[in-house]
Amino acid sequence: MNPTYLPPKYAPHLQIPVFLVMNRAGSVGKTSVANSVFTLAALRGWTGLIIDADLQSDMSFWFGYDGDMVPEDTPTIHDLMLGSATLEAVTVPARTRIAAGQGDDAFQEIPGLDLVRGDIKMKQADGELVSAKDALAVFWLQNVIRKQVPQGKYDFIVIDAPASYGRLSESLLVAATDVITMMKPMRKELRGAAALAKEIVSLNDDYDRHDVRVSPTWYCINDAKVASQGHFFSNIQDEAREIYGDRLLPELKNAVIVAEAYDAQEPLPIWAPKSESMKTIGLIADQLGFPEKRA
Repeated sequence: MNPTYLPPKYAPHLQIPVFLVMNRAGSVGKTSVANSVFTLAALRGWTGLIIDADLQSDMSFWFGYDGDMVPEDTPTIHDLMLGSATLEAVTVPARTRIAAGQGDDAFQEIPGLDLVRGDIKMKQADGELVSAKDALAVFWLQNVIRKQVPQGKYDFIVIDAPASYGRLSESLLVAATDVITMMKPMRKELRGAAALAKEIVSLNDDYDRHDVRVSPTWYCINDAKVASQGHFFSNIQDEAREIYGDRLLPELKNAVIVAEAYDAQEPLPIWAPKSESMKTIGLIADQLGFPEKRA
């Protein structure tokens, strides 16, 4: 399958997909999958921007930046949302740890991959967007991408969303083109994915005049089970395959190396490139349209 993505309707000059990785609940592997898949895409020769909009800022930590303890006067995504900093000012190179310590010399940049640095202050974002005097504040990220992303600089943009559906998530959705919905093999996860798809349809209708065009394009099951772990789980997985068909990405099994990679602050493609998990990550990257890039 070689996917063809429509560019943002609000920024057709970019000609790239804007992925939003999300779910309406936590602990489904959003950040782990996004970090692994799109780091691999960069290592394969594609260029991308990852926007850490999650309240936990785990994506930033994984790349060597602590969103809980941001140095004073360091601009982050929160400043970008409030309009007090530019995209360029809050963008840093994605990194992997190569030595002990917290200094820049303890990390090595990952070529072709940039990060909008996360911030614990994003926990305030829902309230700030709701109470904003500007009725169009929900389009903050759409405006940033349209006006500040240079044409031709990136092959993809990825947004790591919070594990909830509020005003912040809505603002991320209206900036996205394609949603990757993460879930576990549970009935409530299938129900949540269906409800999110309905929200997306409604959002397109509500904001059509603002050039919103976002699709629930992909689905991914994390922590997949085998039949010996219980027919309940395998039945749910079979049901997901029947519902989503080719839109269901290869299923990921739980593996301790993912937690180890996060703890080490090394993306999985660097921490354990030959692992079984990376074989699946490679298949996901292929299906999303990011195989090894030819020179």
